[in-house]
Amino acid sequence: MERIVLKHLSGSKANQVEEFPLNHVKDLVLGRDPSSTVKYDPDRDDLVGRQHAKIAQDPNDPSQFIVTDLNSRNGTFVNRQRLTGTTRINPGDVVQLGPGGPEFVFEIEPRPAGATKATRIVQAGPTAPNMSGAPATRIPGGAPPPPAFPPPASSSGAGGVGKATVERIVAQNVQQARKSQGRTFMAAGAAVIVLVVVALGGIGGFLIWRTRSASSTEISSLKKGLDEARASEAAGAPMKPAEVVKNYGKAVVKIDAAWKLVSQQGNGLVYHQYTIYNGRPAALYVKVADGSIEPFLTYNSNNLNVGIGGRHTGSGFAVSSDGFILTNRHVAAAWKSAYQFPPSADNGILVAPGPDGKMTPVAAVPQAPANWIPAQTKQDGIAYDGRNDHLEVLFPKSERQLSAKISAVSPRHDVALIKVDSPGTVPAVEINDNYDTIQAGETSIVLGYPAISQPVYGIVKSQDAINTETQAVEIPDPTVTVGNIGRIYRSSEGTAGADKTTVSVIGDSYQLQINTTGSGNSGGPVFDDHGRVIAIFYAGLSDGRTAVTFAVPIRYGKELMGTK
Repeated sequence: MERIVLKHLSGSKANQVEEFPLNHVKDLVLGRDPSSTVKYDPDRDDLVGRQHAKIAQDPNDPSQFIVTDLNSRNGTFVNRQRLTGTTRINPGDVVQLGPGGPEFVFEIEPRPAGATKATRIVQAGPTAPNMSGAPATRIPGGAPPPPAFPPPASSSGAGGVGKATVERIVAQNVQQARKSQGRTFMAAGAAVIVLVVVALGGIGGFLIWRTRSASSTEISSLKKGLDEARASEAAGAPMKPAEVVKNYGKAVVKIDAAWKLVSQQGNGLVYHQYTIYNGRPAALYVKVADGSIEPFLTYNSNNLNVGIGGRHTGSGFAVSSDGFILTNRHVAAAWKSAYQFPPSADNGILVAPGPDGKMTPVAAVPQAPANWIPAQTKQDGIAYDGRNDHLEVLFPKSERQLSAKISAVSPRHDVALIKVDSPGTVPAVEINDNYDTIQAGETSIVLGYPAISQPVYGIVKSQDAINTETQAVEIPDPTVTVGNIGRIYRSSEGTAGADKTTVSVIGDSYQLQINTTGSGNSGGPVFDDHGRVIAIFYAGLSDGRTAVTFAVPIRYGKELMGTK
């Protein structure tokens, strides 16, 4: 009996094999919804949508099968390439539900003659052979394949084994191993049929499937083959910076934000209190319980006091086609990062309650505090928070601004996740969490919107008869800067039981030998030489002669995405 076989490699179904007879099952819906044919754990598999994807026979050719992404939030991947719409799926292909989500190998048993085909190009729409002129799948270069595998089916392109080819070979080996195992499927299937028919009162149309544990040899062989295929893929030819910009520049966005500090008690906007001292306005400061100095806060909005807030631009990059964007915490939620005081805040006065209870000057404050975080102020036991008056996202070469909302803010590093709503899909980057293997000297390619770069405007003439005003609208285009990883900082280094532990004062960071970026580049992606994001640009230091910059490992971004 011909059947669909799913060999689960990871997720809650890891090491299981599910079988679906084709004479009863024409399509499989994969998801966390209880009505799904292939049901995933609603808690452990939280990257999987309620109805994430569907596998079905091709209506134009029942001997072939197609997979469709059902507008899932995290996308569906076939052989590590994200699909858009519908594409053909062959026996031996590896399907993944969301980046970092559960994976399985798709099989048909017995495998149809001629089912093993050359690596395909993922494409949207009907799954006819590729005649559109889309670029061919890049075959990774690098060392020759292990002797246990035969050479690639196609000899075109650079040397090396294509990932999908290796995966299908591994699956073939597993199929041979499975043939030697005893089966009780027919007896169990008959019992299930009787139970289902009785339960449904003779209603036609039912599903028969079986879930079993795969043998350790089977799973080990599959995982070994996938690891070798992915290592071969990672060893492919490096991309030039221009190729990175061409392939992923459309996912790098400019962010415009304006914010204010507010009281959680509903007392309104918060201001830094000033007074006239020796004939000039002077900022007032107070000493809090831990001995640190903070601005003297008030709700009084007179003409002298200065509101706690600001406006700035930054960068970010889309990590999913449905509009999730990673950036810096100090870009998206500035009140949770060190405050940038205006110049008028210098040369202030430290005040304290006098005998009569009134605030009295006690000392000069030459410079405003460097590391005061508005949301963590310790004054009067009052809780403060911030709000964005606007958080706008501009995609490259587009005049349209999209409003964004904060989705998550990291408590551990300078990272935030925001979300824009768009009726269509947005371009997204690929991510490579190489935190455990990255080395100094590796290539880094930074994309973003440094404030020093000059803007380009488009002249937009209104076609509205009521409002005929012509506007100049900024058309953003990211700047590319190329360098290398100069040094790697770890928040804590040393092995268990070691006598010495080294702590980095800058936390987990990659030092970049790039000094032509600057304000406005914060939150932009740092790519490796294969076009994958490895870090998030966030800070710079200068001694007046030399400047270095720093990036947050992408691992902290993945934590917010729920994929770490």
